[in-house]
Amino acid sequence: MNSRNIVLFTICSLIWGTTWFVIKFQIDSTSPVVGVFYRYLVASAMMFAINIIFIKKTLRYPWANHRFFILQGFFNFCLNYILTYVSEKYINSGLVALTFTTLIYFNMFGMKVVFNKSISKNVFIGALLGFIGIVLLFWKEISNFQADQLTIYGIVVGIVATFCASIGNMFAYQNHRLKIPVMTFNAYGMLYGALFSLVIGLLMQESFVLPMTSSFLFSLSYLALFGTVIAFWAYQTLVGTIGADRAAYTSIISPVIAILISALFENIDFGLHTFFGIILCFAGNLIALKSSPNSKLAESCK
Repeated sequence: MNSRNIVLFTICSLIWGTTWFVIKFQIDSTSPVVGVFYRYLVASAMMFAINIIFIKKTLRYPWANHRFFILQGFFNFCLNYILTYVSEKYINSGLVALTFTTLIYFNMFGMKVVFNKSISKNVFIGALLGFIGIVLLFWKEISNFQADQLTIYGIVVGIVATFCASIGNMFAYQNHRLKIPVMTFNAYGMLYGALFSLVIGLLMQESFVLPMTSSFLFSLSYLALFGTVIAFWAYQTLVGTIGADRAAYTSIISPVIAILISALFENIDFGLHTFFGIILCFAGNLIALKSSPNSKLAESCK
């Protein structure tokens, strides 16, 4: 993987490693649906502003393109995040992060089924090592797991959320194949995601009064700018250059970042299992992102 892709991979891994913690500030202040609506409404506005001021490419696309924008928005920027926020209401962020690691498997098989891309041996082995590493990282949460009905519900919701994210990745990859700029299809996708969230919220009779607490406004600003605009630009660029299967390895690395942040701010106890978990995650990362001789990389998005 070239230096540009390494930088992109690092950006989205580092940022998403912090969002698990910041999301808590949103769901403490409002419902998951409302939180997602405001996050993607603000993010889409930022995206369109960047397109108009800096990129200066056409924002006019035919209905054939908007179909993929809409589908990406519905799965990636609406259902995925609403369900993730709901999941965090029932289980701790460690278990939510663990459910999100299934993204690499969903993407791997999605690329095979939808685009007929062969499953890379390196990605499969790296994903397996990464999953074992994540289990070790969150061994305390797993060992204390109590299979009550609400906890199982939270885990199932987290896995369904990840599956929705993977479906959205397939539509994003299709947008790459159609040579649409990342910032453009993400802007439309986020706008459609916000609109879908608004409709869902209205049907559920949610209150869309904007919470004016400092914690909510900070989390909204951080999640919209860093966790959405910047991180999704980096991630979707990776999807176009190295494929959704390998790009999804960020779902293994970001929980590692999350637990390191928890060590700084929440005084978690680092055990031997944590150390070996981190080692396995990064070892799997090196294997998964190493180009295999038979792999065909996705075409670059220009």
